[in-house]
Amino acid sequence: MKIIREYALSHLIENRRNSVFIFIAILVASSLICALGVYSHTEWLNKIDMTIASRGSWQGRFEEPIPQERLKYIQKNPQVKEVYLQSHAQTLKLSGASRSYISITPLSPNSWGTTIDLKLLLEGRLPAKSGEIVVSKLFFSENPQYKIGDTLLLPMGERVLEGNTIAVDSPRLEGETFLATGELTVTITGSLNVKGVSSYPCYDSYGFMDTQLLLPEGQYTVSASLKNIRKAYEVFPLLATNSGVNLNDEGQSVITYNTSLLELYGVRDPRGYGSNTGLSGYLLSVFLSIGLVMLLFIILIYNAFTVTAESQIKQLGILKSVGATPKQIRYCVLMEAFILASLAIPLGITLGYTSMLILIKFVMSQLKDNTDMHLQVVFSWEIILISILASVITVLLSAWGPAIKLGKLLPIEAVRNTPAAATPKKTRDHRWIRKWFGFEGELAINALYANKKAYRTTIISLTLCITLFLGFQSFSAIWIMDQKQMLAGRTYTLTISADILKDPDPLMLKELSGIPGIQKQVMYRDSYYSLLWDEERLSPDFRAVGGYKNHYFGRYNLEREGVRPRIFVELKGLDAASFAEYAKKAGADPAQFKIPAEHKGIVVNYTSGNINSIIDKLQAPLTEYLDIAVGDSLAVEERAQIDIHNLKGYTLKVGALTQQYPELDQYYYPFGLIVMVPMETYENIVLNLNPERGLDYQRITYKMYIPRENLAEAQDKANTILSQYLLKEDWNTRSLIDQESYYNKLMRSVAMLINGFSIFLGIVGITGAFTAVSGNLMARRRQFAVLRSSGLSPKGMNRILLLEGVFFGCIPLLLSVPLLIGGCSIMLQNASSVTWETLISNAPWGYVVFFLPFIVSCVGLAYWITGTRIKRESIIEAIRDEKL
Repeated sequence: MKIIREYALSHLIENRRNSVFIFIAILVASSLICALGVYSHTEWLNKIDMTIASRGSWQGRFEEPIPQERLKYIQKNPQVKEVYLQSHAQTLKLSGASRSYISITPLSPNSWGTTIDLKLLLEGRLPAKSGEIVVSKLFFSENPQYKIGDTLLLPMGERVLEGNTIAVDSPRLEGETFLATGELTVTITGSLNVKGVSSYPCYDSYGFMDTQLLLPEGQYTVSASLKNIRKAYEVFPLLATNSGVNLNDEGQSVITYNTSLLELYGVRDPRGYGSNTGLSGYLLSVFLSIGLVMLLFIILIYNAFTVTAESQIKQLGILKSVGATPKQIRYCVLMEAFILASLAIPLGITLGYTSMLILIKFVMSQLKDNTDMHLQVVFSWEIILISILASVITVLLSAWGPAIKLGKLLPIEAVRNTPAAATPKKTRDHRWIRKWFGFEGELAINALYANKKAYRTTIISLTLCITLFLGFQSFSAIWIMDQKQMLAGRTYTLTISADILKDPDPLMLKELSGIPGIQKQVMYRDSYYSLLWDEERLSPDFRAVGGYKNHYFGRYNLEREGVRPRIFVELKGLDAASFAEYAKKAGADPAQFKIPAEHKGIVVNYTSGNINSIIDKLQAPLTEYLDIAVGDSLAVEERAQIDIHNLKGYTLKVGALTQQYPELDQYYYPFGLIVMVPMETYENIVLNLNPERGLDYQRITYKMYIPRENLAEAQDKANTILSQYLLKEDWNTRSLIDQESYYNKLMRSVAMLINGFSIFLGIVGITGAFTAVSGNLMARRRQFAVLRSSGLSPKGMNRILLLEGVFFGCIPLLLSVPLLIGGCSIMLQNASSVTWETLISNAPWGYVVFFLPFIVSCVGLAYWITGTRIKRESIIEAIRDEKL
């Protein structure tokens, strides 16, 4: 074995060119595998962080408050890992402050970082004992007389309207009073990054709940995490039953699951709710990506090992003739692979990790002001070990084939080996080649056909390199065009949102509507409700295609309540001019909707919505939806919400039916109802609904179409006007320019990732071509020596090498064309607005013009360099070469 190891090492040194290529290929393969692993792990952790930040790390929450005496059935359950408690909010009355109250929500200490994001803490510390609170930063900015560390003695009680307690998250209601029930001393320990519109009269804050003492009697909102997260959908219903939670109409406990978090850990809702992928789909995409990289580099490295194996057949044959076993011969090839891998894989893993770290930092620096995503690379030994294992498997699979082949050779066959690149047994008739390129061209093309096995893997690798490089560029071009056309297809270019309860100041609206450059504008309010329906009352067209299917429910705009469907209803109140225009498009007379008290509206009675991807995924039919007619009445209800138990509703009269969705630059999901009413009718409807939901119902949106050349100035003007009439926290503007800026940064980040990957592929592919061409030409030294001895001039030999290089370089170009067409076809099917025509006119032709000649030139250069070496060699030495 020592002799075999010494031979393997000496052969690597002697065959430096091929060894360097294999080393680079293994280095790049391990780098890409590690980079993909690091990115996938980072993205997964980012999704978990974002989910925890928005929803918390709890796994299940009981929507019905649980009495103090029944908490023990959850807290002491052996399957429960941790319980997070939140008691009813306490309201403290302020004097001499901009807002009237502080709303304190006592939390158990373990709730921070689980149900409440720790990143909300801006300054100070979290509460550590009873009486300590952290309060919204608005409390300090609006009341500079207060600071962290202050201790306040404040009246404690409840907000009351007409004898009824008001929900803690309700806006300021006209006629409300404060009913004091006692006093509470609080010490402010920190400030929170929590915003609040001016219509909300409370400063949000959180207090400390001492769970080590006996909790006071009362109702508690309970969230929990289990020791085994995979049993979440089994255990939480049992916990609800044990703690006495009431059942809903379907005979089930009302439990909210942290579905997004559970799916990220591979736990799917057995009812089919949630997304269609989860962790399984995510892992599948990761493994497919890594598998594609492994396959590509197995082909490349296999080709290199085949070349190096061919170059040592005689030497290994002699070793076999003196007693080396097939196992030792295989060991020789695998030893070469081990030596190269032991050096390349650690360097590749380091390079992949470092490059992905730099890339992610760059991307986040580009997008930090435009996204909630906060990617941060976290070192993981598991990812490193998986990357090493995948890299080792790649090398072993690449070297195993040549090792088996050499191990099966008989000594006499190996010693008498005549290179496979020798004169072909049968030549094809290439008259057109001879006609255009002479006998040198015919020799060149015949040589390619004779050596097609030797060149096969190189051609495959170059074809994959070209396909992936130009395919990535095409994907980038299609994605960029899709985003641009999506933005260009917007009806409105400037959007103003305002959270106000009262009607906007007429002077403000007059100034906004007078901004120079406005060509179209609309103002509306919208809110969301539900409609309990009978499945028998579906339109004949919808029933004819099968009606409701099980996979329609639990997603988007449709749920089941018992055996009846509950439909999502979106009510929109338009300004007078916009409603009149929409009514005419729907074929209705605007005059019939002038009486607000009639609650008459235009119903978009259509099944599909306007989101093509969801229509395709659900296979939603494009038909009339409900069996309703003009003059029918619909009993619409408020949607259920925690802390608001007195749900109200209204009766909507169908004034007209249409399949025309309003042009408001909004997405509408399948199986929902869109109802359009005049603004006066909308105000009349929400006036009689739950006043605690005033902010949800009264939010106003003002959209304008302004040409791009005037948009920046118009947005500045709108900001100035809004700041004169409203507080900053009550409004915001967003323009097409803002969206384009975000997409441009995102495009640059994607382009950097794609170009970096393509450069890796180009280096490996071209290096592989150099190695294959060099090895094959050196194996044909005798053939060239015979031609030279027969009178072939140096000029003729140069022409043969040039033509062979051009033909060789053109083969992968031609093979990549159908692959690129197929790939682009798939991309265009998933694009919303890009067609073949727009792709051809905006394709990355610059990359094509540069890259394709570059590939041919590199192959030609490989022929020229090796050919120069062969031409300098003595004919006699080439013919009688018996070098071991």
